[in-house]
Amino acid sequence: MIKLIYIPIILLLFSCTKEKLGPQCISCKVEETNTQQADIIIVNEGNFGWGNGSLTLYNPLDKTISQNIFSQANNNLPLGDVAQSITQLNNKAYIVVNNSNKVEVVDINSFNSLATITGFTSPRYFLPINNNKAYVTDLYSNSIQVVDLNSNTISGNIQLSGWSEELLIHNDSVYVCDMTNDNLLIIDPLNNTLVDSVKVGESPNSILIDQNNKIWIMCSGGINSNLPKLIKFNPQNRTIENTFTFSSISESPGSLKINALKNQLYFLNSSVYKMNINDLTLPISTFIMNNNNTFYGLDIDPINEEVYVSDAIDYVQNGIIFRYSSSGDLINQFNSGVIPGSFLFIE
Repeated sequence: MIKLIYIPIILLLFSCTKEKLGPQCISCKVEETNTQQADIIIVNEGNFGWGNGSLTLYNPLDKTISQNIFSQANNNLPLGDVAQSITQLNNKAYIVVNNSNKVEVVDINSFNSLATITGFTSPRYFLPINNNKAYVTDLYSNSIQVVDLNSNTISGNIQLSGWSEELLIHNDSVYVCDMTNDNLLIIDPLNNTLVDSVKVGESPNSILIDQNNKIWIMCSGGINSNLPKLIKFNPQNRTIENTFTFSSISESPGSLKINALKNQLYFLNSSVYKMNINDLTLPISTFIMNNNNTFYGLDIDPINEEVYVSDAIDYVQNGIIFRYSSSGDLINQFNSGVIPGSFLFIE
């Protein structure tokens, strides 16, 4: 869902947008943690300025839950301020901690700290380009940082103008959501240069690729500024194939996700919606109704297409994770930390 200097406009947009002050993980159980394949990591942003970001470990087979697994594994070391996102590369996990201006590198099995990459301004998302290099987008630096994964240092940057958000790599190009200028940016990762940009909708926030190698971009429309749009983009000829326009300026869709077969799209728009990549219109009915919960983060289990949705509640107390079957039936729910925003399904 969507953890920065916070100004009122930004506070309406993302996970780091609606944070309030408060305690974290009041009743967390402390125990030794070892992850395994099929485990799920929930990234809890925590409250801006309080340094109470955390990670929750959930095993869907036996439904066991471990809180604060980073701190547990590292002698009670705090994860940091506003835990934004997490990415697995081989046997490591890279945790982007936004307001602490860092990326924590941990062993994926034990979550023992291996390194801390520093020097960022306000990092958002981490994308491995290969085993030696990664890109990290940023809210304030007007650039994407290039990270050397061997030395765990910033080795360069790609100059942009404004806020860069989610990104993906496809064939020989990297595609980036340009939140500030409403563009889809296209980068050549061989020489770390911006080669093209395509105007999409206002505030593109999430991006993915389907089984037909078409790229989908969700654009929130800003804060009651423009109608939100879901864009279908053809990377082969760099053209927009279809634009799905939402009906209300007050809507703010985000958290665009896709199943393992890459033929079903999911997104949050207060509730959870689902659509096939071949549909010609946006879904009218909800797939999972929010039932007055504050749905904040969303992801799809690549093994069985179960749906995980986080509830930020009041952005002060510990959040709740709802686990649904692939048909939308509730399986169970469990507590997490404050403002659960994103998920990692361990490979």
